[in-house]
Amino acid sequence: MNKYSISQGVIEAIEIECRRNPENETGGILVGARIASSTIVTHCSGPGLIWNSSKHHFTKDTDYAQQTLNLWHEYFGVNYLGLWHKHPIEYPTPSKVDIANAMDEISGLNIELDELLTPICSLTNSTVTISPFVIREGSVHRIDWEITQGDCIVTNDLLKMYWYDSQIGRERLGDEVRRLEDQNLSVQVNKGEDGRCRIRVSTGKRKSQELVFLCPVDYPVSAPFAAILDKDTDTYIPVISQHISDWNMYKYISDIAKELCFT
Repeated sequence: MNKYSISQGVIEAIEIECRRNPENETGGILVGARIASSTIVTHCSGPGLIWNSSKHHFTKDTDYAQQTLNLWHEYFGVNYLGLWHKHPIEYPTPSKVDIANAMDEISGLNIELDELLTPICSLTNSTVTISPFVIREGSVHRIDWEITQGDCIVTNDLLKMYWYDSQIGRERLGDEVRRLEDQNLSVQVNKGEDGRCRIRVSTGKRKSQELVFLCPVDYPVSAPFAAILDKDTDTYIPVISQHISDWNMYKYISDIAKELCFT
């Protein structure tokens, strides 16, 4: 019998996205690994940049989802497992259209899966309910899954490196530094004790301050955290950024620096 587990970080990301769209459907892909008889969900995406939805339908941004999947596969070796999406509360299970779409993916794509995870979410007031299902052989099956703690990390064997350890990650980091330096900013890159990349930005105009970015393990899929370091008091002041709120992988840290008038 197959066992299923999902990261607490994925659960939280789904809940946030559902609350962003209280009236209409939304969703995204689920990514992870199948190891022996276990299916492990490590990451999820949102709907993308160009997507359609209403109260009773949802169509994801296929190109953005594929690029997101490509990055996660490059970083961690994980693969596509299914699609999560939100339904009105009166439709708590996958629809006939959901079943047909899942079977089309199983038969038409080279994904080497015999089932697709298809959790259905609903929103009541501010409470998100996530009901896990799989679709296989043209039928819907309710499953149980274990929610594991951690920052989208289920096993040490799955996520062996950080984004900047891959070739595509190193290219992205180099591009980030060049874009910041093109704004006449001084840039320092280092790793914290947790292995996460920290990008420190300073300018001669603000000698007592640094703009510090902490990049998550799957950057640039997920947004960086940002704060201003006051060197005189050695305190960090969180920043409010529209670019961070509306983050997508096509944005850059230099966009945030410019928004904050740090250049």
